[in-house]
Amino acid sequence: MDTPQEGSARETGRALSASPPLITRTLLIVTIVAFLAELIPGLDLLRRLSFVPALSLEQPWRVLSVALVHEEPSPFHLLANMIGLFFFGSFVERALGHWKFLAVYIIGTAGGSAMVLLLADPFDVDWVTNHIGASGAVFAIVGVLLAPTRRLDRNITGVLVFVALNFGYGFLVAGVSWESHLGGLITGFVLGCAGLLGPQRSRTLVFTVTSVGLVVLMAAAGAWKMVGLGL
Repeated sequence: MDTPQEGSARETGRALSASPPLITRTLLIVTIVAFLAELIPGLDLLRRLSFVPALSLEQPWRVLSVALVHEEPSPFHLLANMIGLFFFGSFVERALGHWKFLAVYIIGTAGGSAMVLLLADPFDVDWVTNHIGASGAVFAIVGVLLAPTRRLDRNITGVLVFVALNFGYGFLVAGVSWESHLGGLITGFVLGCAGLLGPQRSRTLVFTVTSVGLVVLMAAAGAWKMVGLGL
């Protein structure tokens, strides 16, 4: 599958940064270290850090900590997400800048968890299932690449194939959280539009306002879900 490579922006405006993708590299290291820590007997990190809809109010940190834990002991789940983070993340970080990229990763993780919560049936096993992985964050990065702009010198066909294959796999194979993929993708697309479209001078302000708005919207949606259940 084709992935976006480093290059210059085609359209006049802010070119891709030449600085190293420090945030991407840091996230890779932190996530790999977290996976190794999962393998230490007694820590039980997968159970402690995974996202469980039923525990959203009692343990809200799980909305974000879910990105740190992956299926064990096989590294396949981790590798799949880290490969996506490395290729797509390096490109998007250079396009958006370090801190905007970090915001996409964090808010995208929350967006994935929020979608899982909203679509989970409280009378189904999904309500008490441990959802794991950085898929929501990775799909948020991919969502940025779907923003309708020519400023990104990316292979849009490769991006669309990635999305189609992953969603198809998620619908056909049990145990894959397609809800997290969807939430991350939507979140990333919105943030990508905010950070890449419009006049250069106003993009940071628009991106900041959009980020805050998404966080508030997710919190309100989660509260609405819990209130509707009488929790």
